[in-house]
Order: sequence, then structure tokens, then C-alpha cells
Amino acid sequence: MMGRPPLPTHLKLVKGTARVDRHNPNELKLPLVVPDPPPHLDEREKAKFKAMAELLARHGVMTELDVEAVARYAVVWYRWLDAEAEIKKRGPVVKTTNDNIIQNPFLAVANKCMVQMAQIESEFGLTPSSRSRIRMEMPSDTIDPFEEYLNRGK
Repeated sequence: MMGRPPLPTHLKLVKGTARVDRHNPNELKLPLVVPDPPPHLDEREKAKFKAMAELLARHGVMTELDVEAVARYAVVWYRWLDAEAEIKKRGPVVKTTNDNIIQNPFLAVANKCMVQMAQIESEFGLTPSSRSRIRMEMPSDTIDPFEEYLNRGK
């Protein structure tokens, strides 16, 4: 029977929907890493990859399984920058050889790239709205006993 794919425990914790009775004790837990960029990236894409991987690792998100998602982000980032440069050079509308005025084709490329980047950013919690859905558990030693008593019914 097909249904919704199960969420990993760390995502359930982040969303605040984790339940002890549904916890998978054998779930794969990956260490945080800053991996090397894939070889298919060019030099500027590799630089963007490294910067993003370091940022994500610093915030507890980057694992070795995230390499291709971050690589896609780096590729789309520079595709977007290149398209934006063409739009700035030629303008949002251009003339065809028949003197018709049309939307600059690079505008469509830039818009598509922005959608793709927003999807990847949302997956990694890089947008304000995706961060607003993240709930972090407080370490037990910093919880005030009185505060715990007041919140016990929630």
C-alpha cells in the first residue's frame, strides 16, 4: 500500500511531530561533514559549493548524502547569475530580427533558476519561512524546573 513516505527522525524533531512510540532505533544517523565538491563542477561552482557546505555543516545540516543537492544549488546559482547579467546587458525585452518586441529569453531562465534555488534553500532551512517551521529541543540542563511545571500540559 502506497502512502506518504516516512520522515526521518531528525525532521520529525525539527517539525515537532516526533513521537517516542514511532521512533526507529535502527535509523541511519550520518555525521556532519564538509565534503569535497564533485568533479563535474567548474571552479566558481566549486567555490560556491564549499561555501554552502561549510555554512550548512556549521548549522548542523550537511552530510555526505547532501553533496549532489548542494552541487545542484551551486550550478543553478551561477546559471541564475549569468542570466541576470544578460538581462542587465540587454534589458527585460528584446527585439527580434523581424523587429518584434519579446521578453528576453534569459528572463525565463533567471525565473526558473530562482524557483529551483528556492526549493533547495527550503529543503535546507535557508529561508525565513522554512526556519520558522523548525523547532529545536532545548538541552535538559537549561530548562527551568518551574517553566517545565507550567508547560507540562501542553
